Order: sequence, then structure tokens, then C-alpha cells
Amino acid sequence: MTQQPWFRRPAAAALPGLICIVTGCAVGPEYRAPTPEVPAQWHESAAEGLATGTADVQQWWRVFEDQTLSSLIECAVAGNLDLRLAVLRIREARALRGVAAGELLPSLGGQGSYQRSKSSENGPMAFPQAPGKAETFANTVARGIAGNALGTGLGTVAPGIPGVTNSVATGLIGMLPNPSGDPETDEVNLHAAGFDASWEIDVFGGIRRKVQSADAALEATVEDYRGTLVTLLAEVATTYIEVRTLQSQIEATRQNIALQKETLSLTQARLALELATELDVQQAETNLATTESQLPLLESSLAISVYRLSVLIGQEPHTLCDELAPTHPIPLPPTEVLVGVPTDILRQRPDIRSAERRLAAQTAQIGVAAAELYPRFTLSGTFGFEATDLNHVLEARSISYGFGPSVRWNIFDGLRNINRIAAQEAVTHQSYVVYQRTLLTALQEVENSLVAFKREQARRDALARAAGAADRSVKLAEALYRNGLIDFQSVLDAQRSLANLENTLAQSRGQVAINLVSLYKALGGGWSPEVNPQHEYLEEDSDALHRPTDFFLSGGKSPLPWNDAPETDTETH
Repeated sequence: MTQQPWFRRPAAAALPGLICIVTGCAVGPEYRAPTPEVPAQWHESAAEGLATGTADVQQWWRVFEDQTLSSLIECAVAGNLDLRLAVLRIREARALRGVAAGELLPSLGGQGSYQRSKSSENGPMAFPQAPGKAETFANTVARGIAGNALGTGLGTVAPGIPGVTNSVATGLIGMLPNPSGDPETDEVNLHAAGFDASWEIDVFGGIRRKVQSADAALEATVEDYRGTLVTLLAEVATTYIEVRTLQSQIEATRQNIALQKETLSLTQARLALELATELDVQQAETNLATTESQLPLLESSLAISVYRLSVLIGQEPHTLCDELAPTHPIPLPPTEVLVGVPTDILRQRPDIRSAERRLAAQTAQIGVAAAELYPRFTLSGTFGFEATDLNHVLEARSISYGFGPSVRWNIFDGLRNINRIAAQEAVTHQSYVVYQRTLLTALQEVENSLVAFKREQARRDALARAAGAADRSVKLAEALYRNGLIDFQSVLDAQRSLANLENTLAQSRGQVAINLVSLYKALGGGWSPEVNPQHEYLEEDSDALHRPTDFFLSGGKSPLPWNDAPETDTETH
């Protein structure tokens, strides 16, 4: 069974079936990765010490056979904070990919309400409207006059019963509608509960293009993480080599200081015997003090490099001071270095891989913009219960529902969306140019590293010969000076030349190793698909994605990463 990529396993993945339901073709261009032309061989690959065989650059630091360097590499990949940031950016991109993929699924919402309402007695729904005081007075007078008139008429017809006729007249008038009576309005309770759902059918593939773009952006973030790893390992190795180089320079400087102290003692002894002049003593003192002045600068640079190396492994600056205090030789490069062929960097350089993935993500954005030219189809519906009496809410007679499709088509928008598409096309072309530039820069960096590595080796060998000759010159000059055959200036010149050459030789030896590190970095070495340092920060179980129920019940409270950090003692001693 094919396993999911390590950076996607916790993400929502139940989408293929839903995508298959929609058989329509997605709008926008179909992306195909570019196939750039690269040279068949490196220009400097025929140099001595370099070979075009298959280069194993995944663990390149092992070619130096330095256990301390390997240990520092392991500490750096486990504790470096820049690498941790890169892992957390993958986690962020994975969550954003889930946001894009969620648009393929229906949305369901619940709602409930209670409303107590009463219509206005003076509003349009109240009829008749309540009369004013003048109208009420007029109506009362009119009814009284009508009752008296009707009673008089009935009294004429039945003169013997005037009380009865007046009562009958009043009753008949009372049966007439009273236009001045206040209308009756009732207070109404309305209880409602139910669900509403909607689902946009991705007929033209706009949402799928969003998912494709998010997928590619996620993969680009993974490549950025690998690029951070490549840079980190090269920086750790370079700084470690600088430490060993500075130690070698300090050792050579101290040896020269000891030699020059002996020379100073010699001139002082010869001055006491009147075989030398005061000028010889002062020149020897000047030469010694000049060499001693170089030592604090070298020691300062050494301390700074150790501090930087400690921070690179994610520790406090002084952490490695004791461990790196003993002097060790500069790591030696192997006699033969395999550099592979130019096509290897297409699959090995994380920055090229990242640029290609970002090109894919941007290409999908053209389809996202193009989908707005076409209709959008949505299925929506509601289902619920409504009743004026809470006791009858869940009865069958209280059910209410509605469902059906809808379509929205932006037929004309002043060509705004056409211009959006044109803008996305331009950005896609820019992304392709960035991809081409990244590839050319990578090729340049490899060629530069090849030249620098080869030329520095030649320089180192020449300096080694010069330093050997200078050492012999110093011994010969001192011997001749002791015998009075040459003046002291020749001794000074020989000693100065030796001190400069030994210092420069140590720098060159370190630079050869550093140039080899730069070559491996240019080749994209230091990562493999099977090894993913600090991936535990990608699988963090405390985020809302992994504990949605707990997150909801906690009121949306997320544990912060520094909550579990040990408290520092702030008490003043």
C-alpha cells in the first residue's frame, strides 16, 4: 500500500470520492512541470581531485571523518530554531490546504430562535385604528341622539310602554358596530429550531484549482524546509572549520611568538657581549610585539565562532566553549570528490524544487480566476420546526422545510474578472522567470564552488612549500647571525615571512575544507526524503486539528508552547 507523504498524514484526505463525483473538466491551463535544458557535464569537472561519478551528498559531512563535526550536525538538526520554524510553516501550510479542500464539502449549520411579538395597535396591520378623543366624543353623542330618536318613534307606535320602547331602542343602537372601539391585538410566541445546508457543485473546477494550488504551496513549503536544512548543515560545518582554522592560526602564532622571544633573548645576550647593537634589540622587540598583537584578534574571532556554533545547535552561546577548547586539526577533504552531473541538481536542490512547486501553485490560480467567468451552482436547503407553543414544536405539523438548486452567473462586471485572469497569467510568467533564474543561479554556484575548491587546493600546496622554505630560511638566518655573517635585518625578514606564511597556510587549509562544504551545499546535499528532522513539531497533538472536541469544550483555549517552559529564577541575589 502506498503511504501518504509524511507532511500530509494528519490532513483531511477524504476528498477523492467527492472529486470523482464531479466529472466536469476544470477550467484553466493544465500544469506540466518545465523540462529545462542543462549542460551534460560541469565545465570544471575534469580538474584533478574531482570526478563525475554519482555523488552521495545526503550525508556529505562524513567525508571529513571528523566525529566532532558529525556530532555537531546531529545536535543542529535536532535543536536548531530556524529549522523548527520551517517545520511549523509546513504545519501552517497543511492547515491552509485543509481550508481550501473544505470548500469541496457541503456546509451544515444549526439554528434556533424564540420570539415574542405583538402588532402595533396603530400600525398598518391593526384595523380599525383606535379613534382619538374627539372622535370618541362625537360617536357617543351620535349614538345618544339616535337612541332618543328611535325611542321617540317607538313611543309613538306604542304610547303605553315608553320605558320599554326606550330600552328596545338602546339595544338596537348597541347592535351597531362601534367604529371608535379599540382593535384587539394578540401577543404571539414563536419557537423555531432547525438546520440549513448548502453545497456548491464544482462544475467548472474553480475549487479544485484552489486545492491544487494549496497542494503545490504545501509541497513548496516542504522544499523550503529542506533548503533550510541544507543551509544549516553547511553553516554548521563552515563555522566548525573556522574554529579549527583559528585554533591552527593561534597555535602557529604562539610558536612564532616563542621563536621571536628566543631571538630577542639572543640579541640581548649579544648586546651584553657588545656583539650586537641596541637597534637589533629594539627591532626584535618590535617584531615580537607585532606578532603578539595578532593573538587577541585571533582569540576573539575564535570565541565568536564558538558562540555562533552553539546558537546554531539551539543552545546558549557558551555551551560549546569547554568541548571545543582543545585544539584539533583542520578537517581534511578526501583525495577524490564526486560531483555528479548537472541534471542531478534538478532533483537535489531544494530551492529549484520549491520554485517549480510555486510555479505549479500559481498556474492553478489562473483556473481559480477563470472559474468566475462561468455559472456557479449551489444546492441549498432548510429543515426545521416552528410553533407558537413550545409543547408542540416537535410535532409533525410543526415541520417546515425548503430546498432546491440555485445558480449565480456574473454576466458582466466591466471586464474586471478578465483583467484578474490576465494578472494571474502575468504572475505565472513571473514565477517561471523566477524558476529559470533559480536554476541558473544553482548552476553558477556549483561552477563557482568547483573553481574555488580546485584553485584553493593549488594555493594551499604552494603555500605549504613556501612555509617549509621560510622555516628553513629562519633557521639558516639565525645560524648565520649567530656567527656574525649577516645582519639582524635578514633574521627579522625571515621571521616575519615565516609568521605570515604559516598564518596564511592555516587559512588556506581551512578555506579548502570550507570550499568543499560550499560545493556540497551548491549540489543540494544534506537532506533525504527518509530523514525529516524535528518532524515531531509537525505532528503536534495539542492543536485544534487533533483535538477538535477538547478545543470546543475548552472555549477555544489553545495551549501555548511557552506555558510548559521552566520558570526562571528572577530573585535578586
